[in-house]
Formats: sequence, structure tokens, C-alpha cells
Amino acid sequence: MPPFDWQSMWTPDLNLFEVVFRASAVYLFAQLVLRVTGRKELSRSSTFDIVLLLIISVCLRKSIVADDNSLTSAFVAFGTLGAWDRFFSWLAMRSEKAAEVLTGKPVELVREGRVNEANLRKSLMSREELLSRLREHGTESLRKVRLAYLEPDGKVTFMMKKDSEGSTLQ
Repeated sequence: MPPFDWQSMWTPDLNLFEVVFRASAVYLFAQLVLRVTGRKELSRSSTFDIVLLLIISVCLRKSIVADDNSLTSAFVAFGTLGAWDRFFSWLAMRSEKAAEVLTGKPVELVREGRVNEANLRKSLMSREELLSRLREHGTESLRKVRLAYLEPDGKVTFMMKKDSEGSTLQ
């Protein structure tokens, strides 16, 4: 058995600035693609979505660190991705305008039981999908909905009308 080569495990094949650039480019491109895909897709976690994420990560690995298998390059790439994520979170917290661009705004889908068909189409959500999400809240009746929003994270928030006893329907 050959001796364990500690040095080659840590010695990068790529210039670390190139790793930072590659990781940044892939991160920004992935954010753009996910933003264009549409926010309603973010709340789903089907097996197809999980497999797709795994395949994407395998495809993008070479784009970030090429054939460099060193731990140094992996740590620099991972740190770069974390730094971008932290930076965008900080920026969104500091600026409403940046938050709107980076995460988006809630989209009104229902008001007083009436579906906003234009916003539903823009959100690439069918009426059946909206009703499916409403059933998760224990009702099928849009008449019971005061407001419904597609949130930036892809979830749909329902604010129900009050019933005759004054309590809010959940």
C-alpha cells in the first residue's frame, strides 16, 4: 500500500483566484436560472426535483474546480459560494430595492374569493394547482379566501375570511 500523500491532498492544480471566479460565475448563473424558472417551482420537492438538483451539482462541479481534486480548491469554492449567499442576504436586509430584485415580491393571486387570472398566468400556476394548495388548508372554497399570495419562496399564503362567529378559518 502506498504511503498517504498529505501534500498532494492540499496542493491545488488551479490558481485559487480562478476557483473563486469559476465558483462566482456558476453561483450567479444558477441564481439567474432559478429566478427565471419561477418561484412557484421552489416550493416543490418531488423526487424529480431532487434528482435534477443532484445532476446539476455533478454537472457544475467541473465548471467550478475543473479536474482539481485538492481539498484547498474545494474549500475555496465552497467558501466563495457561501460568501456570495451571505453577501446577497446582507444586501437584501439593508436595501428594500435590492431585496425586491434578489428575492421578489409577493404576487396577489386571490382577493375576496376572486382569482387574479393575469397574476396566476404570470406565476405559471394553474387554477387546479391553486385549489390543490388551498385544500392543504382544509377547504376547497375560494369564497372563503380573503387574500392569497404567491410568496417569494414559492409557497402560497392564504388569508381566510372570518366566519360568522368572528374566528378566522384556517
